[in-house]
Amino acid sequence: MSQDELAELVNKIVDPRSQDGPVTANDIGKIERGVVSYPRSHRRQAFRTILKVDTDAEIGLANRRVRPTDAIPVLPPPAAAEATLQRSSPPWPPAREDPPNDDSAVALSPGPGLGIAAPALTLDDLDRIDAVARDARRYLDETLVGFLDDELARCAVDDGLHGPRYALPGALGILAIVQRNARSVKWAVRRPLLRVGARAAEFTGWLYRDAGHPAAADYWRDRASEWAMEATDFAMPGYILIKKSQSAWDARDATRMLGLAEAVQSGPWQLPARVMAEALQQQARGLAMLQSSRTDVDDTLKRARDLLEQGPADKTPLASHYDALLFRVQTAICYGESGRPEEAAATYETSLTPTTFSTRDYAYFSALHAQALAAAARPDEAASVGTAIMSGAIAAGSTRTVQELGRLSVNLHPWRKRPAVESFLTLMRKI
Repeated sequence: MSQDELAELVNKIVDPRSQDGPVTANDIGKIERGVVSYPRSHRRQAFRTILKVDTDAEIGLANRRVRPTDAIPVLPPPAAAEATLQRSSPPWPPAREDPPNDDSAVALSPGPGLGIAAPALTLDDLDRIDAVARDARRYLDETLVGFLDDELARCAVDDGLHGPRYALPGALGILAIVQRNARSVKWAVRRPLLRVGARAAEFTGWLYRDAGHPAAADYWRDRASEWAMEATDFAMPGYILIKKSQSAWDARDATRMLGLAEAVQSGPWQLPARVMAEALQQQARGLAMLQSSRTDVDDTLKRARDLLEQGPADKTPLASHYDALLFRVQTAICYGESGRPEEAAATYETSLTPTTFSTRDYAYFSALHAQALAAAARPDEAASVGTAIMSGAIAAGSTRTVQELGRLSVNLHPWRKRPAVESFLTLMRKI
């Protein structure tokens, strides 16, 4: 049937004088495009009668007036890494027809995405964003701010459990609502709304960083700084510098990482003690990468640890996730960069458990743990850790974690003929 024909049949069942008026071809088009997903009950009943079905779901009608994350499917853990890694993307590291005869490592060239597709918005994602928007448009006051706060918290949970591809649609939906409503809310609500928008933009920058899209990450961090300053949240721009310093670590850009970490400490803002502790930890890591003395690195870490102990007194939500456990695994990174791989591995082993970190964070820090094991000449253990976390990192779309596994494969190349290492490298080539 054409849209006009279906509309005509519906109007023979539904009284066209009802409060909605007659059904038109335009109304049918909105349903087909997903703009309207759940018409009023009398119209749904007419559709079921005409199309000879028993339920709304059989003709694609669903009540999506729920929070965006409700409908996001949870990927079951793959039975084995081998099953997850059957992909059509080019092998990484690049396969060689004639392997090198010496023990030199293959060149590390991560490349954009490492074969993991960019998080793209599907039609279902757009439906979920539209569901958020429909609910949000009911309120143009403080209730809107609370609504978006709740949605942002749910997105953060989704990210920790399942990775950026699950959390991005909801986060982008929040940003769209902030941009759409910032001009129309009451003046007294504008600043609170922009504060939520700044936090959502910073979070979205993090999601794009984890997904391997640094340009998009930088864009949203800059937007977060702009909105925060307009909302008189002058701590957020300083916090954004820490996030940029952490992104520099992904590229192992030690000078940029160190410069940004020191700028956080000398800026005009007042930051919570735990944020300053994180900045000092970043400074210690930069010093370690630039081959400063171990004394300098350890003294900087001690200052950070002392500040972190003051953290519980902070009442602001900024960097509320930063705690002693996260600091310990970051300390292990510093140990590794300052030439103490055994000490780094021991710190990881006492701090890193799947019950104390989110699924994605556990995989990421485990990849760094494996690098420390390789640096300590424990290749079989390193390969076993890398193999164990590989499928989870790929399923979550955490390109950042896969990049660290790529570095691990380079580090393990001298032991490539050992069975455990060979198995890990084989899996990596299938990414």
